Amino acid sequence: MDEPALAVCRCLRHKGYYQAGVREADLVECAPSGSCWCAHTVTILGPDDILCSPEMCHPGRTCYQA
Repeated sequence: MDEPALAVCRCLRHKGYYQAGVREADLVECAPSGSCWCAHTVTILGPDDILCSPEMCHPGRTCYQA
């Protein structure tokens, strides 16, 4: 049985996010090039100075936004 996907912060971005037809909720992993960033800082670090990734940007993180 598959585990349910964790909610990912709405401020997490990656290249695939901008492709036609891709929904924000479909974010499961970053592109192979590792091109994830935070919409707030526009860098690979979130406002809390921790790396942005689908594995890291979940509820409980101080900067997380549902």
